[in-house]
Amino acid sequence: MTSFDERANGIRWRLRAMRRLWAPEAQPSMTFLAPEPPEEEAMGMIDHPPPNAKLSGELFVVSGWAAFKVGPTARVEVWLDDRFLGRARLAQPRVDIEETKEMSHGATSGFELTADLGRLLEEHAGERGTVRVVATGTAGQSHELEPVSVSFATTKAVTQVDSLPAPVPVTSVRKGDGVRTVVFTHQLNLGGAQLYLMDLLRGLRERGGFDLTVVSAMDGSLREELEEMGIPVHITSMLPIDDLASHLGRVDELTVWAEPHGFELAFVNTATALSFPGAEVAGRLGIPVVWAIHESFEPAILWAGFDRDVRERAESALAEARFAVFEAEATQRIFEPLIDDSRCLTLPYGLDMAPIDAKRSSFDAALERKRAGVPADARLVLCVGTIEPRKAQVPLAQAFELIAGRHPDAHLVFVGGRKRDPNSVLLEECIESSPHGDQMRLIPITPDVDPWYGMADLLVCASDVESLPRTVLEAMAWETPVLATSVFGLPELIEHGENGWLCEPRDVSGLATILDEVLSTAPETHDRIAARARALVEDRHSLSKYADAIAKLLNEAQKED
Repeated sequence: MTSFDERANGIRWRLRAMRRLWAPEAQPSMTFLAPEPPEEEAMGMIDHPPPNAKLSGELFVVSGWAAFKVGPTARVEVWLDDRFLGRARLAQPRVDIEETKEMSHGATSGFELTADLGRLLEEHAGERGTVRVVATGTAGQSHELEPVSVSFATTKAVTQVDSLPAPVPVTSVRKGDGVRTVVFTHQLNLGGAQLYLMDLLRGLRERGGFDLTVVSAMDGSLREELEEMGIPVHITSMLPIDDLASHLGRVDELTVWAEPHGFELAFVNTATALSFPGAEVAGRLGIPVVWAIHESFEPAILWAGFDRDVRERAESALAEARFAVFEAEATQRIFEPLIDDSRCLTLPYGLDMAPIDAKRSSFDAALERKRAGVPADARLVLCVGTIEPRKAQVPLAQAFELIAGRHPDAHLVFVGGRKRDPNSVLLEECIESSPHGDQMRLIPITPDVDPWYGMADLLVCASDVESLPRTVLEAMAWETPVLATSVFGLPELIEHGENGWLCEPRDVSGLATILDEVLSTAPETHDRIAARARALVEDRHSLSKYADAIAKLLNEAQKED
């Protein structure tokens, strides 16, 4: 038996045990309004940092577990002395929490908060502090875990980094029709950043003026579409590049490959480890780079897996970029310390409405529901996205469980499951162990999500980190109303109660409350909100306008060189 099978079986065994603790007759219709259980009926501990740990390095990680006898953990708040550090990510797998602890959701009781330690070291160098964690249950009960005393290193560690090599002058081998542009991306499978790139490249091809070549570290189903568009694709490798030697080797190889092609301009899609070497290649070639950054993570967290010198090179490459483009102002603010603000701009990305409208014009919701096995009279709540911790699908299932008894016609469908994936297994078993599991369902990831938007009465985005999720825009384009967490670019898009609904992230009870309110809202209100959302997407997220703006930016970058 593989380690994955052992882990999955452990999750299944403990989650199935929950069903005895969560008998339907014992489940209140609104758990977060239930009587408060005694405080001693909660358990948990801080696993990291350990007591008396001396903190140094790049990241400050607080993790552990917290569980209650009644209901899942609603939220976990982390403090350093009296300084609030934030809410921890919930529902992390903890198959080590035995059934004998008699906690109803022990196997999903883990929590984790990651912060930039560098900033804390600047304020607390050489000092001691106390890490405090307070967990709150869905009945409103509070439980403070045993605090942990820590100390901070005297100074932040600084690594001497060799200076970047000077750009290598390159003579163009030939010129095609338009500016020869190399596009570096991380992967070509299905995903928001990948589909964003596909739409953008289609828009640029329609406008002309750019001779495009795509370089990707990972192959995928989108490569065939690119080649059908007449865009050549070069696949590199996903070998680790987190240490300096392997990183420099990757940059050298790509530079040697790129030199004969005479590229005049580079476009980098995402700031991930698989994409950012392209920015350094552009520096070696002496050509300008425009960088589209989608990730709403502090650089210290986003690039935490790199050697310090590799991270320094990523920061230097970003500092030298001609322009950095963001899809949300909140994301731009994160990266502004690394690049002059005159070269940063926020452009909410565009969506190709034509294929959506073509499908809507002949869409038969009743027929599609029959094909998908969705009851014709169900209130269908949809969550779309690869199953992963930051998208908070398990907390959403827990929140839905709290209010499902009040809405027996409501059905929650998750689209994004993957075979042999631990996160998918965890969600599947949470659904199976729930007394309202017959109202929830997980289906595999699919390239054709449109029918689900058309069938749904509500899309929920429960993520704790999102810049501007494509699924939200697509649902709004389908006139499917959206409930989303108020993180990064989402409150820039959604006005609560006007064109959607917002709630706080990492709070199961809060999500359950707003979900209950939305499902209790009159259909006319849903229709009005959905129409306003559609109008906003048409105006603010036109692919034509976005492609025009990026084409103008690329031309400006190339002409200034």
